[in-house]
Amino acid sequence: MNEILLQQLKNVPLFSSVAEKDLRLIYDKLQLVRFQKDDVIIREGDMGDCFYIIRSGRVRVETHSEEIDHPVILARLEEGDYFGEMALITGEPRSATVIAEEDVELWRLLKSDFDRLIMKNPDITLSLTHMLSHRLMKTNRALELTELQFLKKIRPRGNLEDFGLIRILNFAEQNALTGKIVLKRGEEEAVFEYDKGQLLRLNFDDKNEDEALDELLSWEEGTFLIEPSIFELQPEAESDNPEWSEEEKLIINTLERYLKEKFEEFIQFAGSRSTQVAFNKANIKLKNMFDQEEGLDIQIQPRLKIDFSKLSSFSEKHLLLLAVLLNQVVKYLSREVIGIEFWNVKSANPDTNKILEEHQFFAFFEQASELT
Repeated sequence: MNEILLQQLKNVPLFSSVAEKDLRLIYDKLQLVRFQKDDVIIREGDMGDCFYIIRSGRVRVETHSEEIDHPVILARLEEGDYFGEMALITGEPRSATVIAEEDVELWRLLKSDFDRLIMKNPDITLSLTHMLSHRLMKTNRALELTELQFLKKIRPRGNLEDFGLIRILNFAEQNALTGKIVLKRGEEEAVFEYDKGQLLRLNFDDKNEDEALDELLSWEEGTFLIEPSIFELQPEAESDNPEWSEEEKLIINTLERYLKEKFEEFIQFAGSRSTQVAFNKANIKLKNMFDQEEGLDIQIQPRLKIDFSKLSSFSEKHLLLLAVLLNQVVKYLSREVIGIEFWNVKSANPDTNKILEEHQFFAFFEQASELT
């Protein structure tokens, strides 16, 4: 059994309360499907009949507006990301189109298979009912859609009274929005910031998130604007520094790629905010070590960034420091995230592992608990 895939299922909000024995029943129904570059995987307006987890490759999530003559890109999703999960419950028409940007492999769960599982396994139904009830309690507002509202289409801009705030926020979550939702009522303005469908922060009148959301849910009029981020298609350039030797450049670039891979996994496991908190705690604990190494630039929010280009040189001390940091992040996440034990310190790239093993990085990682 693919434990990483099982953990990815656990990370889907829809399945977060499902017991592991029942989650394994869902796991057994996953089908591996493949799409070629430019294939349409799901089309806006089609009935929702399945859910996907990306095994490899990248897809683009986009929507169309009556006011704009070109598609609006909401997000780009990669390995470990998922989309279409709420179709398993509601079967509603798709609110966005998903297109393969390169050849992709996906794990697919059909709604028909899921429905049969629910009929035969009432424990799954109870878990899903608990999750959906929790969502309604958290927002403190029931969403009742008339047939006319059901057929309406979320556009990049519109009036709150036509759609309702909950439906707009659900749209952002279900379609993995990266960008902002801006609400306005008279002189008042609130901004929701998202990364791949996860709410990073809510800015409204210096209120905390819960207070702000409670007040915004009471708005019966106003406008909204969905502002997806502009995506860059160019691959990230490797860091370089004329002071580095070829050997230093190899290990530095390898570490940058490796840490980006691992922190992306943490974000998939725990979300960007929890990962940021764990990183901050680890950073504080290792503050004296990091104060001496200004060239190690690691940023989790608003977007993941690993950049060591300002290092003038590289030594075994940097390897030890980064291994200890990674160990501490895992330690803090393990207190908050169920299933982190399935996380693997090794890279998915054998060449990366070979280079890091030659430089004793994994040995430093295992010894880190003795050093902190």
